[in-house]
Amino acid sequence: MPKGTDVDKGDIKSVLKQRPNRRFLGFRLRLRVYNAVDSTKTERDKEQKYERYIQKNKKRILRQDKINEKRIQKALKRGKTTYKPKKIDLKDTLDPSPTFRERLKYVYGEAPVIYDSSLTRISKEQIQLFMQKNGYFHAEVDTEPSLNLKRKRAKVTYRITPKLVYFVDTFYLRTDNKVLEKEYNKFIKESKDALIPPFRFDSDKLSALRKSLARHMRNNGIFGFRENYISFEVDTLNRSTHIKVAIDISKRLVGEGDIEKEKPFNYTKINQVNFHLQDTISYKGNFKKEQLDTRNIKLKSYDEIPTFDTLQYDWYRGRNKKAHRSTFLYNGRPTTRPELIEFQNYLEETNLYKDYLVDYSYSRMLNLGVFKSVKINIQENNDNSLDVDYYLTPQKPNIFSFEPKGTHSNSFLGLSSSLSYINRNLFRRGQQLKISVSGGFESQPEVFGKNDNGTVLKDGTRSFNTFEVVPSFELTVPGLVPIGLTTLSKSQNARTVFSAAYGYQKRPDFYRQTVQWKYQWYFQDIYQTQYFKIGIPVIGGIQFVNINKTEEFKKKLEAQNDVFLLNAYSNQAIYKDLSIEYSFTNPRLKDGKIVFSYGFDFDMAGMIMSAITQKKAPNAEGFKEFLGQRYSQFIRLDNEFKLHHDFSKIHSLHYKLQLGAGIPLKNNGINLPFDYSFFAGGSVDNRGFRARSLGPGVYKYYLDSIRTSTQMGDMRLSGSFEYRFKMSKLFEGAFFVDAGNVWTMNNDPNRPGGQISKDFYKQLSVSTGLGLRVNFTYLILRLDMGIPMRNPALPEGARWIFQSRTKFTEEAIAKWGIDPKTGSYPKDRVPNPFKPQFHIAIGYPF
Repeated sequence: MPKGTDVDKGDIKSVLKQRPNRRFLGFRLRLRVYNAVDSTKTERDKEQKYERYIQKNKKRILRQDKINEKRIQKALKRGKTTYKPKKIDLKDTLDPSPTFRERLKYVYGEAPVIYDSSLTRISKEQIQLFMQKNGYFHAEVDTEPSLNLKRKRAKVTYRITPKLVYFVDTFYLRTDNKVLEKEYNKFIKESKDALIPPFRFDSDKLSALRKSLARHMRNNGIFGFRENYISFEVDTLNRSTHIKVAIDISKRLVGEGDIEKEKPFNYTKINQVNFHLQDTISYKGNFKKEQLDTRNIKLKSYDEIPTFDTLQYDWYRGRNKKAHRSTFLYNGRPTTRPELIEFQNYLEETNLYKDYLVDYSYSRMLNLGVFKSVKINIQENNDNSLDVDYYLTPQKPNIFSFEPKGTHSNSFLGLSSSLSYINRNLFRRGQQLKISVSGGFESQPEVFGKNDNGTVLKDGTRSFNTFEVVPSFELTVPGLVPIGLTTLSKSQNARTVFSAAYGYQKRPDFYRQTVQWKYQWYFQDIYQTQYFKIGIPVIGGIQFVNINKTEEFKKKLEAQNDVFLLNAYSNQAIYKDLSIEYSFTNPRLKDGKIVFSYGFDFDMAGMIMSAITQKKAPNAEGFKEFLGQRYSQFIRLDNEFKLHHDFSKIHSLHYKLQLGAGIPLKNNGINLPFDYSFFAGGSVDNRGFRARSLGPGVYKYYLDSIRTSTQMGDMRLSGSFEYRFKMSKLFEGAFFVDAGNVWTMNNDPNRPGGQISKDFYKQLSVSTGLGLRVNFTYLILRLDMGIPMRNPALPEGARWIFQSRTKFTEEAIAKWGIDPKTGSYPKDRVPNPFKPQFHIAIGYPF
């Protein structure tokens, strides 16, 4: 391909019928796997599996016959002439699941590409056609096959001579329809797919214009406009490289057979909107006898339930007195109030029809959560108007669910479950009420631990030493309470969420009680690509924490005089002045191959309380109180960026970046409250480190005799990279790299090196590892093994796993002395800084 040709080389490669086997890191690994697996053994395994299935099916049929014979005898003894037969599922011998060798060879492996001269000829023709579609009408393509008989390799070179390129210098619409002409001119000004002469002839761009123009017409009130109405006439008779392209719109015909007639395209309005609530939940009486039989209607199992009762709904909104009218058809009583259903409808009577409003209305109806199915039928009238019918099938409002859970992280086990009751349509207003109780047992490291010789922390425990139970309720109300629903704009898609929870946690050192209340306004766009939550000031987020400590635990806290720990394990009240949550997801980048998402949480607490208690004297500890309890005062922002890139159905890359910081203010102490602190390490963070054990900063935990198992900070920086690949339909593999750390905002004398500094980027940890995921479709079971590659707490020159550990050993010996048994530092006092960590979890890490 000569330089300067305006055609992408990668696009040309995509039309080739034969391409070499794929490479990964320079090697054809999948080809090697295919060749490494013996075909004869693969077929033998397949035949053996088939024979096993045959034998199993014979046994199952015999067992089935025996069971049915017993059931027949029991039925005869009881004087019955029928019985319920037992049917045992048989193994599928027509399409059995592949064996391990089959998966390895034919699913993960890749068969060698055998040179085929006929496919080379077809590829040549495809390249020539591709060039013609891109404006090179007289392009020539030559092929040069090169065969290496000794190595059994073939190399094919395609030489392309593009010659002259043709440009479109005149591009116009031919029509007498003034409406189409007006919308086309608007399209040319607004659309990214519009083509403005001069431009290189490109059939793909012309196809994109057809789709985009047809969509524009439908979205601007022209009902029934489809792509196949648009055609192009290309004029190349002037014998130059400049050509003319005319856009023609064919006539629109409606009706069939003898009644078929032409109907010119025109703006179309909504004439009537009907909602059919197809259910008999609220019908009092015998619906079949009273409604169907009297009308001689016989329903089959797949027929829709007809509706007979009628309600005309009409209300005015705003100063413009804009009317919202619709007709409701139902049985007995509407299962959902008409104003709520109409509020989800964008196809309003007297308004101009727009195609995208159909999708908007469909999404809003389903997202309401009260309908099992939504069907929209649009009927065109003789004039330029439409009738819209919604067929809505309500779903059962009450559901119960039970969900058991199990967790495991570096020997820390957890068993829990939750029982929930949900009412999807409380008071027929679309209000969703959820009442749940969750709880369980979990293994947690002790805050302080002792071994036989001193006061060094035990880094792990296998006993279920933590019990927790959390009853909660959540009420979601359409609209913004207390603002009336009918005064809001439909485009807001707003909801109000009230929630409350009580948490009780019992551990050997203390028991902790937490009471939470939230009052939030929630906004979400039609396609659920972004949402926004805001808490009502002061009453939008309230949290009370009460900790009852054992006398022994109190003495340990007081003996250390650790302000950080004293603050973390103290009674607190949090009144949020402002709480904002935001999330954005773009699933359409690169034709859906890339999904980008961003979210942040912002919390500000204690400012209004500070103003209220301005003249109040502080307590004995120097903190001000409200209603007899100290309140927290802080500002916190946490950001998360995620990017998922699917290269194919097998390979994908995933990235995550987290940036968070909080400022503990005067009434809060030197650090953020425990529930708003940042942690590092664990199954969804830096997987080379135990959960919540990393940091802060370069704090040398291994030299601290009174260190705690959980480390926390006021700032966080972390990033993750993960390469995922499918090994089979069930199993997936992953390679990952994680980096990050947490820091304190203020100096903590008990954690030297933990405060943020200008050298923070030198204090990042790095870990890498491998993961195995079992994809059961409904859940992902994940096992990750992470290896710390860089531990920032270690001395300079010993932080990387491949560096000498001399300085680390010298520090440990200087602090703990020499173990006479090993001649080195006591291993039970100093944990291995590069010990691999194993994490079992549910779902992907991000």
